[in-house]
Amino acid sequence: MSGRRIGQVMNSSRFEYFLNAVHYCLWLSDMRFGDSMGRIVNIVLSPIPKYLFTKEYRKKYYERLSKQQKDIDKFFYDKETGYHIGWANHWFGYFYSCYPGFLSFILLGFAYKFLGNLHYLVIIFISAIPIGLCYIPAYKAVFTNDRYLKYFKQFEKEDEQWHKKWKRITIAFCVGAVVVALLSIGVMWCILLL
Repeated sequence: MSGRRIGQVMNSSRFEYFLNAVHYCLWLSDMRFGDSMGRIVNIVLSPIPKYLFTKEYRKKYYERLSKQQKDIDKFFYDKETGYHIGWANHWFGYFYSCYPGFLSFILLGFAYKFLGNLHYLVIIFISAIPIGLCYIPAYKAVFTNDRYLKYFKQFEKEDEQWHKKWKRITIAFCVGAVVVALLSIGVMWCILLL
């Protein structure tokens, strides 16, 4: 690791670096998936202008499409408001929340065991408190002042080996989140059955 990169990692916490790298990889994955779906849609829809439009209308259609391409790219790829960053933000939040969700399910198990039937607002409250409290540091590390944009610039300069490594780490993070969510449901049922 170069001296410059060591300094950058030291200036931010490892937790912050980790979360931003995962968020970045989720964003890249969403773009790859979206591009694949876009190619499939284009293959399916490409015969329409080719065979059903008149020559004159086809020309206008392709001219208009090329003029609008910049707006289309902004809609999908803008790092602050684009479609893909929006989905990356959601997936990041969902997967991250599975980890503190473990505590939520344990608390729900004990609440049901000792208090019996609960009002749905109490269930929401018990579930939301651990997730909300644990999400605060993640939100600060990634989203406060769009901090992720600084990291994205840094990560875009990284080599292919770095990207492969963090893609694997991101997959492990996501799979781990699903496993923890399923495990937490199992632990809650064990608490209820004991």
